[in-house]
Amino acid sequence: MNSMTKSQWRQMMKQCKAALPQTERQAQSDSVMTRLEQIPVWQRANHILTYWSLPDELDTHLAVHRWLEQGKTVYLPRVKGDDLDIVRYDGTNLDDHNRFHIGEPMGEAVDVALLQLIVVPAVAFDQQRNRLGRGKGYYDRLLAQCSCVTLGVGYDCQLVNHLPTEAHDQPLDAVLTAGHSLICDPDKQHLFL
Repeated sequence: MNSMTKSQWRQMMKQCKAALPQTERQAQSDSVMTRLEQIPVWQRANHILTYWSLPDELDTHLAVHRWLEQGKTVYLPRVKGDDLDIVRYDGTNLDDHNRFHIGEPMGEAVDVALLQLIVVPAVAFDQQRNRLGRGKGYYDRLLAQCSCVTLGVGYDCQLVNHLPTEAHDQPLDAVLTAGHSLICDPDKQHLFL
């Protein structure tokens, strides 16, 4: 499988996620979000960028609203040209009338320097904390600008041994799935313990 292209990995992951029963998707989503909330870096973070999940992604909707109730300041990404703007989410300011029909927040963009933690989606992750996105490079460009902690979340089937990478691909500080231990950058492991 090491010789598979990014496109082939995307197709395989699409099939893996489609094969998951809805009850299993929800169980894994709940497990990952519960485990995430127990990690010290999440507990210390007041400014968290996450994503508003699509139907095939690990569900973030309930967690986002729980985080707001707990006093976290939550931000969601918004596509602007070839990049992502970061906008504060207040629990009501979502718009899905964009070209991708993705829930995006309305409002003013903020400086990425405010962020303390980014919870990142992906099509797939590997044991080296590389991520495979949907192919537009939005998150790679965003992560290249950030100095905060980055943590990928996904279903168990999305974690593989090795993904093809290119020079512009940004590895994450950690990856978390329901059935796998947190895979951390050794230099940043203290943030997660």
